[in-house]
Amino acid sequence: MQTREKTFGITCPSCGNTFEESLNTAIFSSTLDRQLILKNEFGKIICPECGHEFILNYKFVYTDEDIKFMLVNDPKFTDLKFRLVFLTSLELLDKSRKEEQEKFLTRMCTDIEEVREKIIIFENYLSDKAIELLKYILLESEELEFNHDDVSSFRLVDSDRFLIKTASGEEYTLAFVREVYDKILQQYKGMFDANKVEKVDKTWAYEFLKKHR
Repeated sequence: MQTREKTFGITCPSCGNTFEESLNTAIFSSTLDRQLILKNEFGKIICPECGHEFILNYKFVYTDEDIKFMLVNDPKFTDLKFRLVFLTSLELLDKSRKEEQEKFLTRMCTDIEEVREKIIIFENYLSDKAIELLKYILLESEELEFNHDDVSSFRLVDSDRFLIKTASGEEYTLAFVREVYDKILQQYKGMFDANKVEKVDKTWAYEFLKKHR
């Protein structure tokens, strides 16, 4: 395992001071960085001007050599254009590098919170696609008091529960019911392309259900 340091230009969200910081862009599950991500301390930056502490969302790759998954985090992936550029870059890899990359389940993420959830999902040997469908279906059902527009974040935070954050700032926990998850897996058995490099999120769930309901 080898770290890859890159210098980033950073603007403090508190005072507007601009400065540079050298950060690791090659993250591995066997290092301390995994724990920092799970504890929401990864990417922590302190402004040298005003002392403000904040989490910097930046481009990095998280690799789990044991479970064989790779998470490519890039804030620019919110734009389809940059996701397509990344997919094209994978096609241009030489044969040996391409074969190595294809050994990993690869997902595109746009922030560290999404990376954290993917780690929890894959370390518990769950399908992120089934999880996203479960969340989408729950928000469309009458079981919850709110819908898609009311929710700012809906994440699996451990093997037993979701954390829901509303647009108004409230937080709720919701049990992860394995029986419902298994039912979704069974219902859409054979429809998930497990090896495809994708961004699997709420938008993915919407498009999938639009095709397969």
